Amino acid sequence: MPAKIGRGQRGAALITAMVILTLLTVIGLAATNTSILETMISASDRTHTEALYTAEAGIEHLRRNFKTLFMDKNSSHIAAGIDPDWDFVLNGSQPDVAAATDTRYEGGAKWIIDAELGASYRYTVTVWNNDDGGGPTDDTDSVIFMRADARGPHGAAASVEISLFGGTSGGEALAGYGGQEGGGAGKNYNSNDAGAVSDFSLQID
Repeated sequence: MPAKIGRGQRGAALITAMVILTLLTVIGLAATNTSILETMISASDRTHTEALYTAEAGIEHLRRNFKTLFMDKNSSHIAAGIDPDWDFVLNGSQPDVAAATDTRYEGGAKWIIDAELGASYRYTVTVWNNDDGGGPTDDTDSVIFMRADARGPHGAAASVEISLFGGTSGGEALAGYGGQEGGGAGKNYNSNDAGAVSDFSLQID
């Protein structure tokens, strides 16, 4: 009889050990899946953040290029005391840049198309006239809009939009940030973007 009891105890201990092992396996798998998911989320967040940085780099790239062009194309206006304008940006007079067709982003002039930043990111920069009454190619208030759209790996995308005001101060061209994406009425000091991006979060997929 004692031998039978011993065998029963050993069997119960084996079953208990198997149950504990199964539970530990389930817990381990759950922890592994959670870790993998968190890693994927972190990687996705990183690529979207880098896409945003790429869009900002696109804005800065073209904004800096415009500083020299702005002074060069408006030298006669400045000499005559006439307000400078951004017509040269909009009217298709520059090589490889088609004229704007609308005072909205969709009809803007694409100055940079699929420029590479690193091995995995690209950006396109579009410029268009604000709704100043002058039409797509006639800037009447020295204000235009610029938008950079960036793409990265795994579907990462981001867009940044700013307004530019062109003027002169001490012989220097002023082409600073006049507004940021998410504007609308009152986006800049005297005019509106006819097709303003209304929700920045929608631009980060």
